[in-house]
Amino acid sequence: SRHRLPLLSRLFIFPLHLLAAVLYIVTEPLGIEPAVSLLLTGGFFGLALWSVFFYWAVLSAVGYLLYSLFVVDLNFNWFVGLPLAILYTVQVLVLDQDHARVTKGKAGPIGAENLVSRTALKFYDAGQDYNPIRCVPWSSDAKLDPKRRYVFACHPHGIHCMPLGQFTTYGSSFNKLFPGIVGNVTGLAALVMFKLPLVREIFISWGYKVASRKVASAAMMAGQSIVVCTGGEEESMYTAQGRDIVVLKNTKGFVRLALSHGASLVPVFGVGNTDCYRTYDIWTGPRMWLQRHAGIALPIFHGRFCTPLPYKVPINVLIGEPIATPVPAVMGAKPDDALVDKFHAKYMEQLKALHKKHVTDRVLEIR
Repeated sequence: SRHRLPLLSRLFIFPLHLLAAVLYIVTEPLGIEPAVSLLLTGGFFGLALWSVFFYWAVLSAVGYLLYSLFVVDLNFNWFVGLPLAILYTVQVLVLDQDHARVTKGKAGPIGAENLVSRTALKFYDAGQDYNPIRCVPWSSDAKLDPKRRYVFACHPHGIHCMPLGQFTTYGSSFNKLFPGIVGNVTGLAALVMFKLPLVREIFISWGYKVASRKVASAAMMAGQSIVVCTGGEEESMYTAQGRDIVVLKNTKGFVRLALSHGASLVPVFGVGNTDCYRTYDIWTGPRMWLQRHAGIALPIFHGRFCTPLPYKVPINVLIGEPIATPVPAVMGAKPDDALVDKFHAKYMEQLKALHKKHVTDRVLEIR
């Protein structure tokens, strides 16, 4: 692997890995590990509670054991757990900048370090097999040169942008079609994802960095490709079954990034991604206000059996033909606005054509 998570992060994510490993051992012989994997990870914003409960139980048990054996009445949750929680908050969530640090060499997911994490990784990857996901390239002889740099722009966000996993998972349909790309792709995610306990560790383990111009440019200068869901949190708020809505008209940062580094733009569209969950238009006004002013998206949704388990619909990940960009005179320099507008318009037209070619039951709505 490229690097390791900080010690406190590894301690915090260990209970999740342990739970995932046990679940894999139990469910794999029954063939239900894909469903259980997505049921667990589909609600990953609440997974930190499991780590908190795990260490609360462990420290309580240690305190009880010491009291039973040595009559030492010491509350380990107060004297050990609380200081560690404060240290984690300050050192990891506030001070650590791993989410903004780009290093030369390979990008992509962090490899498993031990038997528990390797078994857990099998459990997490099994979720990719729940919804039938396959990549559909622009032509039967399509090829992507691993030595070139690309900006993969994924649409639509949906509740969870399922197609993103294709670019960060070894053995995925995309990895099989275009060998050599996975492992040199940096994903971009909103800053809030790196300020939430455990969610931060999950995204960094997947190979994600914060979605900022400085970080994206540094990744490209290091020879890495970029994958990003361009519509972000706003697009997730428009998710509705039977509709494909993308936020793109005024989203030009990914085009500017590609032009700054002479990287090819690759449109990616996940057909069926918006059908994985049922959403509700309840308190839409306040929720949209919160998203626009605080960057926090709160879609109201559920999957099968009113759980985070998505509906089992096939997802076809359409890979559009790369749009070559001119080599800039100065690598990383800001491109001319007129050139950005030209390639942005070209990108939108190609995305519309890609959608129209493969999707017949709905039109593409661009906002």
